[in-house]
Amino acid sequence: MTTLRHWSKKIANAKNVLNKSGEKYYSQNDEDGILLEILNRINKKKGSFLEIGVAGLSWHPRLEKRNGTENNTIILLMLGWKGIWIDNRDINIRLDENSILKFDKKFITKNNCTETVEKNLELLKLEKKDISVISVDIDGNDFYIVQKLLDNKFVPDCLIVEYNSKFPPPILYNLEYDENYKWTGYDNQGTSLQYWIDHLEKFNYKLVCCNITGSNAFFVNKKYREKFEDIPKNINDIFYPADYNWFVTSGHAASPKTIEYFANIKK
Repeated sequence: MTTLRHWSKKIANAKNVLNKSGEKYYSQNDEDGILLEILNRINKKKGSFLEIGVAGLSWHPRLEKRNGTENNTIILLMLGWKGIWIDNRDINIRLDENSILKFDKKFITKNNCTETVEKNLELLKLEKKDISVISVDIDGNDFYIVQKLLDNKFVPDCLIVEYNSKFPPPILYNLEYDENYKWTGYDNQGTSLQYWIDHLEKFNYKLVCCNITGSNAFFVNKKYREKFEDIPKNINDIFYPADYNWFVTSGHAASPKTIEYFANIKK
């Protein structure tokens, strides 16, 4: 009950109306509900997604059998979206040859990300312009991967990026690029929210929400700005500092077989 009270109080006190839509279905925290509300506002009922960093649970040996069952785009898969997952760890999900979901096990760098995504787009018979949602969470070089994709003409409606919430606005922090970087658990990783805001502005993206655990930031293409006029203008009313591990579970534990059902469904 302590967890529920803490979550409920934070939502009730949120200055950003999007936080009140937060729900956990298959995301790590409340990201599912926020994403669904954003897509509802822009009237995006079907599309395609790209998520880089999806295995999620392999940090604990007991959870490895559930790898791939907790991320930001499973909910879209269940709604019939096609998509691409990329991670350097295995997922414990069986995908048919004709699955609407493609998984590529690869350690992503700024030198291979575009080629890797384009290869999988071809398998799904999709083009760059078909990708409506991009989510990146690799605990390190995230900014450089997102920048490379945007430089190469990917124009998603919504971007979900992990931010380093040890650094509140207006602090600018971005990890120096290291192709072999692997997170060791310390705070010298990723990108501060202000750094994301300043640099995604150049690509015509606007911050609309941070989830309440201070993990992920949501940006939308500015062509939808009129749909988000009720979002606070002050960045500090959107930013959340680190407050992790409140959303341990929601309902029964996710099974790989559930994901397989939606990924391999015959259309």
